[in-house]
Amino acid sequence: MTARQHGLAMAEVLVAMALSLLVALAAASLLHASDSDFLHNGANTRIDDSGRFALAIIGQSLRQAGYPGEPGAEVAAAPTSPLAIEGRDAASVATNADGLGPALPAVNGSDALAIRYAPAAIAGAEGGGAMLNCAGFPADPGEWAWSIFYIAQAGDGVAELRCKYRGENGWGADAVVRGVDAFHVLYGVDMDSPRDNIPNLYMTASGIDALDAALPVSERALRPHWRRVTSVRIALLLHGERGSRAGGRLGSYDLLPGLDPGARIDEAGLPQPMQRRARRLFTATVALRNH
Repeated sequence: MTARQHGLAMAEVLVAMALSLLVALAAASLLHASDSDFLHNGANTRIDDSGRFALAIIGQSLRQAGYPGEPGAEVAAAPTSPLAIEGRDAASVATNADGLGPALPAVNGSDALAIRYAPAAIAGAEGGGAMLNCAGFPADPGEWAWSIFYIAQAGDGVAELRCKYRGENGWGADAVVRGVDAFHVLYGVDMDSPRDNIPNLYMTASGIDALDAALPVSERALRPHWRRVTSVRIALLLHGERGSRAGGRLGSYDLLPGLDPGARIDEAGLPQPMQRRARRLFTATVALRNH
C-alpha cells in the first residue's frame, strides 16, 4: 500500500468514527429528551392524582363541619358550642398539642384549617360512629371530633399535607399527600342580619379574628364571626420530583388571586433544587351544610 492509499484509508476510518460519534450523540440526546418527557408526564399524573385526592378529603371533612350529632340535638347551633370551623394564617400545628395548639412556623406561609363535628350513631356500626375523620377513623357519638389540615415537612424534608385528629390514645397526624408547596384558605362570611347563609365576602382567618376582637368583651369570647362562616375556599399548590420540568423561565403562582396577597409562590424565592419542577394549582369552594 502506498503512502497515499494509506492516508486515504486513515481518512475513511476517521470519517467513519466521526459519523459513529455523531450518531451516538444524537441517540443520547434523544434518550435524554425521552427521559425528561417521561419524568414530566409521570410527575404531572402523580400531581393530578394527589391534588384530586387532597381536595376530596378536605371537601368531605368540610361538609361534615358543624354536624350537630343526634337528630334534634342541634348542639352546633348553640352560641356556646365549639366552633365548627376555625383557622390560622401562616401557621403550622404541633401533633401532640390539643386542637390547633400553639402556632408553629409555616411552610411557605401555609395556613391551618380545623374542622369540628359531632358524629351521629348507627346501630350495629363498630364504635357507633356514622362519620369519619380526615384519617378515615370513626369518632364516638356525643363527642366533638376534629379534622385539622396543615403543612409540615417530613423527615426527608419534603413538605406534605397532614391530617391531625384525636384518637383513642391521644392526638395523631397522618400524611395525606406529599410534595405540597403551599396550602391557603379563605372563609366566606355571611354578614347579613338576619342571616341568609350566603357569604357576602371572603376573608382570611386573621381578618375574621380582627372582627371578633373589635367586639365588646362580653361578645368577643363567643367568636360570633367564625360562626357566620358559610363556605370555605381552599387552594393547594403541588410539585413533582426533581427534574420533572426541564428549562423554561421561573414562574409565579397566585393561589388566591386578588383575595389573599400572601398566598403567592415565586419559584425564584425557593431553594434552587425546588425551582424547576412540574407544578399545578388545585382550588375548590365548599359550602357548609350545617349552620
